[in-house]
Amino acid sequence: MKNPHLVITLILLFSSLLIANENKPTVECMVVSNDIEKIVCKVEVERADYDRAVTFVWHTKKYPQDDRERTVVLNANHISVYDYRFLRGRAQGAWNVSITLDDTESQNSAEVDFILEGNTLKY
Repeated sequence: MKNPHLVITLILLFSSLLIANENKPTVECMVVSNDIEKIVCKVEVERADYDRAVTFVWHTKKYPQDDRERTVVLNANHISVYDYRFLRGRAQGAWNVSITLDDTESQNSAEVDFILEGNTLKY
C-alpha cells in the first residue's frame, strides 16, 4: 500500500457515516385491511433503555382539515411504534407524514411522502 493513512481515514469516514445513519429513525407507510382499511405508518429507531415520545404529523395540502398531530410513547427497549388513520374519508392525493423522536440527548426526525389513490399508496 502506498498510503496506509488514506485507507485508515476512509475506513473511519465510512464507519462514522454508517453509525450516524443507524441513529436516524425510519418511517414506512402501508394500507392494512383487517376488517376496516387503515393507513398505517410505522417508525423504527435504535433500541434505548428509557421511554421516548414520537410525534406523528399527517399533512395534506389538498384538504387541511384532514391534518392531524399525535404523540405516542415508544416504550423502553422497543424499536418501533405506529400510528394509523382510517382509509375511509381520507383526502385523496399527496400526503406527507413526518415524525419527530424526542430523545434525551437529541431530537431526530424523518418523513415519507405518498399519493393516496383509492385504497393504494403510491410513492
